[in-house]
Amino acid sequence: MTTGPKLRLGRTLVPGLLAVGLFGVMALITLNTTFEPMTAAAGAGFPDGVSITAELGYALFGFHELQQIGGTEPFLAAVLLVAVALDAALDASLVLAKREEGGEPVAALSSTGEASSSEGSTPTVADGGTKSNDGSDTGSADAGGEFR
Repeated sequence: MTTGPKLRLGRTLVPGLLAVGLFGVMALITLNTTFEPMTAAAGAGFPDGVSITAELGYALFGFHELQQIGGTEPFLAAVLLVAVALDAALDASLVLAKREEGGEPVAALSSTGEASSSEGSTPTVADGGTKSNDGSDTGSADAGGEFR
C-alpha cells in the first residue's frame, strides 16, 4: 500500500514560507504599479540625439565638460552595481561547479592525474592503423590514406 506525501514541518517549512511571502510581495508590487507612459515633464528618458552610453562614459571618466546633460551619476551607480552583482554571480557559479573527489579538486580537462580506464590498449595511429610493440605501423592502404 502506498502512502501519500507528507508535509515535513520544522526547518524545511521556513524557507518555503519565506519564498511564498516574497512571491506575494512581488505580486503586490506588480499589481499596484501603473504602467502608463512616462511624460517628458516627469523627466522621462534622454532627449533625442543624446547617447545614454556616451553620457555614462563621460560620467565614468570624469569628463563633465563633454556631457550634454548632467545628472547621469545615478545611472552610472546602477550600471556599476549590476556589474558587481554579475561578477559575484559568476564567481559563485565557478565555486559551485568545482568538483572534488576525496577532498582534492578535480579539473574538468586535466591531462594529468589518474590514468584513464583504457590502460593497456594500443594507441591509434593517425592513419587509422595501430602502432605495434616494435614501433612499426600496422595500417593499410584500405584504411584511408597512403600506406608508407
